[in-house]
Amino acid sequence: MARKSSPKGFAERKTAYAAPRSGGQRAKAVAQGKRKLPAPETLPDGTIRYFLVLGPKGRALLPADMRAAMGLKQGDVITAWLKDGEVRMHSHLHGLRKIQVEASSMAKGTVYASDELIAERRAEAAKETEETLQWSRERKKKRR
Repeated sequence: MARKSSPKGFAERKTAYAAPRSGGQRAKAVAQGKRKLPAPETLPDGTIRYFLVLGPKGRALLPADMRAAMGLKQGDVITAWLKDGEVRMHSHLHGLRKIQVEASSMAKGTVYASDELIAERRAEAAKETEETLQWSRERKKKRR
């Protein structure tokens, strides 16, 4: 009995966000510069979709307006994630700003965390001193 072959490559159903597949004569023409890629387009959710060509050694060139929107310059480092077949990336500056916003939302007003820690340690030390004195008094009473 012959095995049923499974679909190769990206076999998911097309969505409203589906892009033209690469490969064939059209992809060769784009790679050779004989044919242009579609211009960036804004999707219904506000996302801007770019079409990029994968070059030699798997490199992709980010368009100038995309680099400007991300605040990237030559030599900048980009952090990227691959999840469920999608690539997501941001500049390190953007990542730092996200961390700063999250940290500022956790701040408790004008009290420094170090001052809070010192106060807790002093309270704990005072409590231990009181417990030691109490234990010492009880021990003296038992000896009498």
